[in-house]
Amino acid sequence: MPVVLIMTAVAEKLVLLILFGLSIWSVSIIIAAKRKFRAFATKESVREHSVEEIIKSSQWQKLEAWTKENPGLLTAGSLGVALSLADVQASLVDRAIKSYLTGEKIKLEKGLSVLATLGANAPFIGLFGTVLGIIRSFAALADNQGNATNVMSGISQALYATAAGLFVAIPAVIAYNAFSSQLRSQVMSSEGLKDLYLAYRGGGHRENQSGNQN
Repeated sequence: MPVVLIMTAVAEKLVLLILFGLSIWSVSIIIAAKRKFRAFATKESVREHSVEEIIKSSQWQKLEAWTKENPGLLTAGSLGVALSLADVQASLVDRAIKSYLTGEKIKLEKGLSVLATLGANAPFIGLFGTVLGIIRSFAALADNQGNATNVMSGISQALYATAAGLFVAIPAVIAYNAFSSQLRSQVMSSEGLKDLYLAYRGGGHRENQSGNQN
């Protein structure tokens, strides 16, 4: 048997094994990301509306209680940072919240970058396996070790690698888009509530706190 047949057969099986491993890796990342983003999946529009009303009515203690009840939300975390800096200048509060959001985005985007990479490159890995299978089939035909029927059968088997690549890529892309959308929505909501808080807190926050102390 020619060396090219042995090498391509081994390489094709190796590609399929790699794709199988990547599929397991992708599923594990999706499950882990789903756990991290679970808090984002509730009815955010209704929740944001209630928080906006709390801020507009300057009920800062109630707002603080809400942030503690929803520790998994970026909106709650950013408002928690703002409340902890009640006596600090608004510009510094704004920077602190931006720093907080940047740090949280880095944590949440770690798995998402892997999903994006798998979605972009898994089809090419599968295509590489298919090309190896086609080379093996035609090499066997040229070496008079197979007929046209065997060649077509080999090509059809080679296409399994392309299918496996798509099987890895499609769920990864769907999950990446879904999680990225949720993260982007949370960041935008956090920035919106932060601006609303800074607009309403003015001296009202300190007056409300002094009134509560009295």
